[in-house]
Amino acid sequence: MLRTNHPLEETVGIRYFITDTQGIGGHLRREYADFQVSEVGVEKQADPEGDYTHFTLEKTNWDTIRAISALSRAVGVSRKRFGFAGTKDKRAVTRQRMAVWNVPLEKLESARVKDIRLYDFTRSSERILVGDLIGNTFEITVREPQVFDETVIETCRDQIHLKGIPNYFGYQRFGVQRPNTHVVGRKIVEGDIKGAVMSYLADYYDGERDDARDARRSLKETGDFKQALTDFPKRLGYERTMLDHLYKNPTDFAGALRRFHKKLRQLLVHGYQSYLFNLTLSRMIEEELDIHRVEVPLFGYTSSFTEGRQGEIERDVLETAGMDFRSFKISSMPELSPRGTYRTASLETEVSYEIGDENTLKFKFFLPKGNYATMIMREFMKTDPVNY
Repeated sequence: MLRTNHPLEETVGIRYFITDTQGIGGHLRREYADFQVSEVGVEKQADPEGDYTHFTLEKTNWDTIRAISALSRAVGVSRKRFGFAGTKDKRAVTRQRMAVWNVPLEKLESARVKDIRLYDFTRSSERILVGDLIGNTFEITVREPQVFDETVIETCRDQIHLKGIPNYFGYQRFGVQRPNTHVVGRKIVEGDIKGAVMSYLADYYDGERDDARDARRSLKETGDFKQALTDFPKRLGYERTMLDHLYKNPTDFAGALRRFHKKLRQLLVHGYQSYLFNLTLSRMIEEELDIHRVEVPLFGYTSSFTEGRQGEIERDVLETAGMDFRSFKISSMPELSPRGTYRTASLETEVSYEIGDENTLKFKFFLPKGNYATMIMREFMKTDPVNY
């Protein structure tokens, strides 16, 4: 067990490594092909007379939603006709099954979108829905490792097989350049909707681009929503949607937040739940509790504490945060109130690796849905999170 020395990990509650080996260092995603993800989905029944065409979507440097939008334009139908099991990383090469309703196969075969490829077409009477997913296989290349020692890698692999891999919520849940999803989520849980909106808009971080950071700083100092619409870069679409509402309705912070889709607002609250989960798991590792086959609560208004020392840690984390289970009944936005659920404390998977060309290492493993490949790689690399 080692304590992290990286500020971002401390910020989001990722406090410990389960292993005590030297980190190999290195970088991920120097090239898009360095991070390859292939979906393992729930099998659907083929039906030559079915209304749905199923196909594999391979994309490079596209997020899933934008890829569907581009593909829908290419074939001339609404993106609502497309179904998928889960979103995939953007800065990667990813492969996933999709279904589209009532689109001729010829249109799909002739569709041309840069860095998107469609193949393996079948017909079916079944849709593909969010959640129709078993997990993902990963093939990840580490470039320029500082330690090129197979003994170190083998020892680390032995330790994670023995102890389990901490199933932290990864950096993507909170943001890397702007790690404040959980900060905004906490304010929503507290009922401070104005604070949540202003935190989302005006809190600035060193990792951001200069133009975004300067715009946020100015808004924080002046509170001028009209000027902020001029200052905020066009790429910050979510922020500009909020600002447009606040320019027209300067005191309606709840309305500004509700300009977001409900699922996005729920992700903000889930960010805070994830942060508390990470803190709880860090404390369990610090006290060397067994995390194999253990579940940890994602706190909500129906949650209860686990028995024994784990439950005492859960209680202490929640009380230190100034919360109790009733806090998650959000009276100002009841539709965002989480009931609470559980998440496994550890990941257990077989990790293989091989030495590649040009000073690289390639790792392969499978993860069930909802888990983060970077949380496996951090145990081997132990480097600054920006390198992931």
